[in-house]
Amino acid sequence: MNEPIELRKTRDFGQIINDSFTFLKQNFKPLFTSLLIICGFFIVIGTVTSVFQYLGMMNLYKGAFPLDTESNAIPDYTMNYFLSVLFNAVIIIMLQVCIQTVTLCYISVYLNKGNNAKPTFEEVWGYFKYYFFRVIGSGIVMTILIVVGFVLCFIPGIYIANVFYLVIPIIIIENTSFGYAFNRSFSLIKNNWWFVFGIIFITSLIVGIASSVTTIPLTVITIGAKFFSSKSITLPLLIFFSILRNIMMLAYALSAIAVAFCYFNLSEEKEGLGLMDRIEKFGKTTDDDSSLPKEEY
Repeated sequence: MNEPIELRKTRDFGQIINDSFTFLKQNFKPLFTSLLIICGFFIVIGTVTSVFQYLGMMNLYKGAFPLDTESNAIPDYTMNYFLSVLFNAVIIIMLQVCIQTVTLCYISVYLNKGNNAKPTFEEVWGYFKYYFFRVIGSGIVMTILIVVGFVLCFIPGIYIANVFYLVIPIIIIENTSFGYAFNRSFSLIKNNWWFVFGIIFITSLIVGIASSVTTIPLTVITIGAKFFSSKSITLPLLIFFSILRNIMMLAYALSAIAVAFCYFNLSEEKEGLGLMDRIEKFGKTTDDDSSLPKEEY
């Protein structure tokens, strides 16, 4: 049996990536059970809005974006398409927020249980209900600040966007307020901005490649519908790949795990909480402690 992942531990770049995959593999069933149940509503709604979005795109390709020559008005199907894109974007954002929150709540339960047992759905759901609206509120504030940063000057927007990746993990794992997490994220990322950026970039790239497996077929079907008018074939394919696309969104759990490991790494480097905990437990373990490897002589 594989050793449980120790969360509070210093790691280099490669170790964070490797341990993120290892944690995902070891906790795949309980984590994705919680993700599917809690995020299921947004997966279903996201599937519906995705189908309408791509159906609208098919109409655009067939109509070639025409305007009414007499009134210069935008056709109804064009307006419907843009509305479906907007609504689908909101649903996708909410789905990503739920995925991140569920994953971080799972990690927080995992940490508090001391690696002795896998978190259950009931435990994760309890944490999720407690933190969800705090995460939503914090996300709105951070979005406004990032937009302001991009408007005033492009570079500050990029800088604070990277810093804000640590805010939600701090709120959930340390059970703290947005104000405290805001200040602490700047403190932790000091002199480590590129390190965190690299982790986020690599994991986002991996998730993006995984998502393209479903996005590419959807695009091909949409464009090809201009040449093949049979809806008996295109509509079932759109529904199938839309369902697959929204389920594949759960891969964003990997990014949330990697960001959490970044947080643990930075906090351990500056504060050594994991080391202090191991020192306190030194000599207090018993033979029944299954979370630690047995000594060999």
